Amino acid sequence: MIYLLAFLALTLNPFIWRAYRKERWFYYSQIVRVIIGFILIFFYSYLGLVDHSLEAFISYALFNLSIFFLADLVYRRGRYFYITSFIGVLMLLANLYFTFIYPYTIVDDKYEFVEKKVKVEEKEAVSMDEQHIAIVPEKYARYRSEKKLGELAQSSYYDLGDSTIQKIDNHLYWVTPIEYTGFFKWKRADSVPGYIKMSAEDENEDAQLVKTKMKYVPSAFFHEDLKRHVRKEHKNAILLEASFEPNDQGEPYYVVPYGYYNKFRQIIDIKGIYLINPENGKIEDFKMNQIPAFVDHVIPTNVAEDWNEWYGKYVHGYWNTIFSKEDIKLPTEWDGIDEVNGIFNKDLNMNWFTDFTRPKSGSGSMVGYSLMNARTGDMTFFTGANGSLNGKAAMNVAEKTYRANKYEAGTPLLYMIYGQFTWVVPLMDSNDVLREIMLVNAKDEKVFSANAQKNKLFTNYQYAIATQLKGDKTVPTDLANLKTIEGTVEHVYKAEQDNNTVVKFMIKGNKKIFQVSSADFPYAIFIESGANVTVNYIDTNEIVSTVEQFEMSGF
Repeated sequence: MIYLLAFLALTLNPFIWRAYRKERWFYYSQIVRVIIGFILIFFYSYLGLVDHSLEAFISYALFNLSIFFLADLVYRRGRYFYITSFIGVLMLLANLYFTFIYPYTIVDDKYEFVEKKVKVEEKEAVSMDEQHIAIVPEKYARYRSEKKLGELAQSSYYDLGDSTIQKIDNHLYWVTPIEYTGFFKWKRADSVPGYIKMSAEDENEDAQLVKTKMKYVPSAFFHEDLKRHVRKEHKNAILLEASFEPNDQGEPYYVVPYGYYNKFRQIIDIKGIYLINPENGKIEDFKMNQIPAFVDHVIPTNVAEDWNEWYGKYVHGYWNTIFSKEDIKLPTEWDGIDEVNGIFNKDLNMNWFTDFTRPKSGSGSMVGYSLMNARTGDMTFFTGANGSLNGKAAMNVAEKTYRANKYEAGTPLLYMIYGQFTWVVPLMDSNDVLREIMLVNAKDEKVFSANAQKNKLFTNYQYAIATQLKGDKTVPTDLANLKTIEGTVEHVYKAEQDNNTVVKFMIKGNKKIFQVSSADFPYAIFIESGANVTVNYIDTNEIVSTVEQFEMSGF
């Protein structure tokens, strides 16, 4: 039925039809116009997957109809031939208004939408669980995934899709679906062979290829194109950015959020998701309060970016963004990557993170940061980090520290670690291989730790906090307390690891397990039961404590 709209491309002025009713070329021109109309509808409906709604018709048809009406200027015969041309001018002006002016007239509505519906709340941050901090950067995960993709028998048929960070069975992974490389590869292959996942928490784990046949994917064509498959069943909803999400059993699914626009297609109101099984194409509709627990990505990144920008920029309306700029704060802009990045809290709920800076070019400090629940859109703006290093400044510190190695900093993420606002910055070489991970204190960039191993990284950071921030009242003594213990070794365990010997031992009368590496203390390999040792360590709530300084009698 929608293709009947192509007949609106005809000349609709009856006076022109009367004037040219005996001219054959006139009828030919009308046929050409209808054909162009069919092509435009095919482009918007089948290729562009535009929703079938009145607002969509007005938004997309207004400009095209204005051109068809203005085309009537070539028919300069008969009475009132200029009527449709005049209407065309009005349509063109209306289109220019809705495109370039109207969005700035509703900035107050955008701010109110964020403030009320998204539930912005300003408060202090809480500490994070370092066991679930994603230290593996996306570039490195894709580098390892690319190598795994090369193991496929017909690897030239396939390419990596978009990588997303998500929770699978209470562990964080970078998940990358496999996609077709083009039309002819899609024709030759029956399906894509699965997806690749790599731990985002453990840099030493290898990427895993999960084999499962997937037919309905974004890179497929015609009826197997993922969004076209959904649009066939749901013609009126606004379809947003699709994300790939396996469940806790490893079964693959695609998530397509949907909703409806307010304020003439300016404010998206997300109502739920379509969950698609890529193997058989089954589509399930879940409202916002019914979304399965394994789904992390409901709010797309572009929507999260818009909502953050509206909250920070339009606090006092549009004209304030031009002149006084009072109370304005802007999300940090990144080159070539999303302005929001996935971060998981203690409960492993995913949030979109971004830091805010003053509206001043080159500012190295932030005025706060936001966490937006990626399932619900609820957003919290944290003020406690006001005046701290922003993400770009943290990257600067990390890269300058390793200037001789020419390492490149990956996307930094801000956490509250051991009572301190801390940037987690991965460092990679020119081949995107992860070389170091750096923790940079957001209040004092001179306090940092860097290591390729996660446990040593956090232990060193604890030590740096305890020794360099003693006067800082925010340092929790129960988490960053440097202690010394002397005693007799009671139990010893030794293991070879990465060409080093890792020694774990217990001291008589103490329930903690102390860990020391021969790379740091060569004489540690000679520890035996009965030896007298002196150990400096950071006293934490963890059972295993890494030794900072170590002495053994007789050595």
